[in-house]
Amino acid sequence: MAATETAPGAVPPSNGVGDARLRKRAFVAFCVLGGAAAFALGMVAFMAWLFIRLSWPHVEPAGDPIFGVSFSCNQMEYLELEDPTLGRGAVPDDRPGRAEWCAARLSDLLEATGAPIVRISAEWQEVEPAPGKFDFTLLDALIGAAERNGARVLLTVGMKAQRHPEWYIPGWMLERTGGLEGGEVISDVPELRAGALAMAAAVVRHAARSPAVDAWGADNEPFVVSSRGEHWQDWRLGRDYITELVATIHANDPAGRPVSVNHGQHFVMDRRWRWALEAGDVLATSIYPFRNDSILGHPVVLPILEIGPLAPNYAHQARSAHAAGKGFWITELQGEPWTDYDVHLVSPANPSRNLDLRKFERNLEYARRSGAGRAYLWGGEWWLYQRDRYGDGSWLIAAAAAMSQE
Repeated sequence: MAATETAPGAVPPSNGVGDARLRKRAFVAFCVLGGAAAFALGMVAFMAWLFIRLSWPHVEPAGDPIFGVSFSCNQMEYLELEDPTLGRGAVPDDRPGRAEWCAARLSDLLEATGAPIVRISAEWQEVEPAPGKFDFTLLDALIGAAERNGARVLLTVGMKAQRHPEWYIPGWMLERTGGLEGGEVISDVPELRAGALAMAAAVVRHAARSPAVDAWGADNEPFVVSSRGEHWQDWRLGRDYITELVATIHANDPAGRPVSVNHGQHFVMDRRWRWALEAGDVLATSIYPFRNDSILGHPVVLPILEIGPLAPNYAHQARSAHAAGKGFWITELQGEPWTDYDVHLVSPANPSRNLDLRKFERNLEYARRSGAGRAYLWGGEWWLYQRDRYGDGSWLIAAAAAMSQE
């Protein structure tokens, strides 16, 4: 039989054997490359797991901090009296019986949880409604509630206080300054600085007479730039002012109680906690382990303390404070959910993905392993609200269980 001729430029016909060999080689190469990629990804995943498992929340021994609560009259009013979901608008601060109502709600919280310590703030606009005219009615009522319930008070004093809007500078002082620019170090404004220090001195002299007060706070997260609201956006406080505020508190407290300076750190790269350590007798921090975010447009809750070496190392901060002869406290420990909608709507039927009781227990464990001597839980007002509006007392029960472990 004559041989088959192949036209110039044409592909020779396959005999099947060569194709099989090519397919086999391609398959082997695919397996090798795929295996290598899988191994590399596996190693990356293993290293990430190892970094997390060796991070402080998993290796530090559990301590025995004193758990307590924070309380804000404004927040209590917002939740129970100003509920927009029920059509309730703002209530005036000068309404009759306000101080008694707020003190009663604080007493209810302390009784329900058995909290041995409580953190409250002296809001400047509340205690000095007019220049040089001080009104301690609400402050005395809250301290009195703590006294009757056997709770010790950490009293924060300064330009910033707990809860929204954080800045509580009186309107009359803002008028005197002629307006403050965004991004300004407002503690460098002479009249504002002098007024804040004078107010702090007056508050300390007054509150120091109560045996329930056992510590002070010099402002609230003074080194965190607040960006809430158009009028107080991006105002800043200088380190020199906080140093002077701490000295002012000491000078007006004959009992020499410790002064804490707190900071809210998001990632380990933020070193401003060292400023707080240097300024006060106690380094304090705010810990919110669960943060809302989005990935590719999908909402997620990030466990910030489970990101290994990128997470704030609170155990290291505690050791640094103790090495300097100072204390380490958690002045805000997440005990209520952060939501992207009205927190009034969070209920047993509509729980928040940000925080549930299981995550709440994890937060308590983080606090135990942080090296903190005290941990003030953030959210007591919301626990009362959940019980009173929705009949859900589980948050108060969980908090009481933490207090009873002292």
